[in-house]
Amino acid sequence: IRRVRTPFLVQCDADMILDPDCLATLRSAMTEKTGVSIGYLDDEILGTIQAVKLYRTANLKHSPFNDSVTSDSDRITKMREEGSWISFASRERPDHGHAADVLGRHRPNYDDPKYVYGKFSVMGSAVRNRKSYDEFQGVLHGLKESTHPMADLALIAFCHGVFNKLEKCGHVGYEETKDFRFLRAFMQQHGHENRLFAITKLKGFDAAREVKKLQRG
Repeated sequence: IRRVRTPFLVQCDADMILDPDCLATLRSAMTEKTGVSIGYLDDEILGTIQAVKLYRTANLKHSPFNDSVTSDSDRITKMREEGSWISFASRERPDHGHAADVLGRHRPNYDDPKYVYGKFSVMGSAVRNRKSYDEFQGVLHGLKESTHPMADLALIAFCHGVFNKLEKCGHVGYEETKDFRFLRAFMQQHGHENRLFAITKLKGFDAAREVKKLQRG
């Protein structure tokens, strides 16, 4: 950041695909008092998420990154305390197949179970550290409503992360862990012997039909 000479800089991850007008829309939300302009992204598992960000360089240099699972929100909180405004960018109308305030797509490697488990576990820890019950409820709702094939794994990992006192993030490689291997083995079991005793009614499961099968056997 110390090497940046432009008045603004964009925080864009490698797995973000920005709409053609994304940067212009972010810039249009910048006023003289705005420290960061935020644009939503479309995520395959969670739907609409935060975010691609355009920072005012001068403000960001006073509030650098820290080694924390909540580094983004920590930095923005500090900028607000210093008097900077936070803006959420939006077009005048929907475009590029997105709502007016969605400025691109978030497309990480959700085909990799290790990545999904690691990412959402860290997300759970971040929500815990922010002490945001509304965010916790929002992520839970999004994961439970998601039709993505990795949503169940993401939900379990997120809840695991909430109970994990992870504070520093560092470089996350998303390698296999003991917890991940246990969960993978559990989810790959196809015996279904105990489905009759499930606490909740299982989706697509006809208990009466299964009982008849057992009786015929």
